[in-house]
Amino acid sequence: MTPRTIAAVGGVLYAVGVLSWLFANGVHFSSQDPTKLVFGAGYAAIGIVLVAAVPLYLCSRLSLGTPVFVTLWLLGNTVSQWLYGTHLHPLSSYLTVWPLLLGVAVGAGVAEAVVRISIDRSLDRFGLRPLV
Repeated sequence: MTPRTIAAVGGVLYAVGVLSWLFANGVHFSSQDPTKLVFGAGYAAIGIVLVAAVPLYLCSRLSLGTPVFVTLWLLGNTVSQWLYGTHLHPLSSYLTVWPLLLGVAVGAGVAEAVVRISIDRSLDRFGLRPLV
């Protein structure tokens, strides 16, 4: 399997799982304007796919683990907020702020890459290499 395939399949599976969970708990799209409805649903669906696909691509292509761990931690944090009621609308927030979530995960990956490249140049260890 190629990194692109892993990212695409993982992103779609993640989106199906997250969106199923959200819809089962009352999160829905509603608008009188079909254009807004299609835009909102597309924004959420594409975003959730990217939230998983980009970290998976970085992991399989460059062996960066922190984007995957950060993504899972952010999802776990959303689940805990939902379970304990510490956030008024954690599920719908997850759908709307996905660019921020993706940015945090990619930022963690950039930090890991900088550290690993620095170590690789000085010790010739821990460089960025494909996993598949």
